[in-house]
Amino acid sequence: MSGKAPLRVAMIGYGAIGQEVARLAAKDAGMQIVAALVRDSTKTRIIAGPQLVTTLDALLAAMPEVVVEAGGHAALTAHGPGVLRAGCDLLMVSVGAFAVPGVLDEMRAAAREGGSQAKIASGAIGALDAIAAAAVGGLDRVTHTTRKPAHTLLPPDEVATLTEARELFRGPAREAALRFPESINVAAAVSLAGIGLDRTEVVMIADPAVTRNIHIVTAEGAFGTLRFEIANVPSETNARTGKLVAMSIIHALRTRKATLIAG
Repeated sequence: MSGKAPLRVAMIGYGAIGQEVARLAAKDAGMQIVAALVRDSTKTRIIAGPQLVTTLDALLAAMPEVVVEAGGHAALTAHGPGVLRAGCDLLMVSVGAFAVPGVLDEMRAAAREGGSQAKIASGAIGALDAIAAAAVGGLDRVTHTTRKPAHTLLPPDEVATLTEARELFRGPAREAALRFPESINVAAAVSLAGIGLDRTEVVMIADPAVTRNIHIVTAEGAFGTLRFEIANVPSETNARTGKLVAMSIIHALRTRKATLIAG
């Protein structure tokens, strides 16, 4: 990226993910975080950096080329369409929000109106490119199993008495996203890459024996079969989020000006 102007990036949300993105971006001469939209600009953040604003108009006034959403389902629903209608591309993390009827349709309509693009970040998962490619030829079944440390899914009193893994849910990804909004963005991403929120099966397991967030995706279709497994190290500031999420955002931003892209 040398010789090119840095990519101007704005953020919706500046919590654990947003601050880690800012930390990584500060080491990359190819991008600049110009502003972050937050609810409370006076709150102390561990990693200072971009200008903090409290309105979407102020965020867009910073003239970003792309906006990264890392603020949660409500933030994506509230501000995502406005970003897209303004003609600015949007890189999204909190895609479990699309489980609510009408939200995905509104986002697509806003992108068409603004001539912009909404892209789902891979976040804490992988193989989205393979699943999307397989969907071209036809997918018969996709199952996403998530196994997390029990304390991230259950209240302390239940964790104290739990001696073995407990299956908390098995069913469609749409229902899982509504029941586990802070833990299911990865399953929503897998679903949207493949056969959709209503046909993708999700299994959610609380396990007192694991210390990492484990995701296993299996798929079957005309292409053959696929099995993908990842064990994410949780973020120090938010155990429900893996460290890989911020890294995936930086990678997606780098591809916007890269001369060679893999995947």
